[in-house]
This record gives sequence, C-alpha cells and structure tokens, in this order.
Amino acid sequence: MLSILCILTFIFSGMSVIGFFAVSVNYEQSLEVMRTVYGNMPEAGFLLQAPRDFFFVSFILSALSLAGAILMWNLRKNGFHIYTASQLAMLAVPLLYFGSETNPLLNIVITALFVYLYARNLKYMH
Repeated sequence: MLSILCILTFIFSGMSVIGFFAVSVNYEQSLEVMRTVYGNMPEAGFLLQAPRDFFFVSFILSALSLAGAILMWNLRKNGFHIYTASQLAMLAVPLLYFGSETNPLLNIVITALFVYLYARNLKYMH
C-alpha cells in the first residue's frame, strides 16, 4: 500500500512541481494560455487573477510534498511529517490568495485520505 501511495504522489506532485515551476518562470505567457484554456470556465477564473508568487509558493510546497514521498519511499518517518505539512499548507494557500472563490472540498477529501493512508503505514517507517 505504501508503494502505491508513493507512486501516486510521485506522479501528481511531480506534475505539480513541473507545472507550477513552468508558470512561475513563464508567467506572462502562461497567463495567455490559461486565458485561452480557462476563459470559458468561471469556476477556474480565479487562476487568471493569481499573482506569480502564488505559483512559486505552490511550486515550493509541491516540491516539499514530493520530497516527503521520496523519504517515505525510503521508509523514513520524517517524510510523513514533511508531506503532511506541505499538503496542509497547499490547502491553505488558495484560501489565503483567493478567499472564498475556491471550492477546496475535493482537495480536502483527497488530502485527508492520503494522509490517513500514509499514517497507517508509519509503523513500517523508522
């Protein structure tokens, strides 16, 4: 179970690291692409108002999440704490930047599920 969780985290956190880094570095060009992609999606419109530092902070937190998963893959218990802290911060960041414009319910459920399942594997870590 721990291996499956880590692999899923490698995939999704890895994609987030790449995506948030790319937007941070190419901010103006990325906004143009986002306007094209999300222009007709009112629920994602808040992203078009996001400042560059939102994407940079998200990049850092995604990298920490990935680092935590790598440590857990190597059965290091401190990886769980790094992962959990970064995931909780990732839930808070959109609320700090956008307030009630976001709907974090799905993210809360997924984060809670992953933290719970990782916590059940703490006994195998040192």
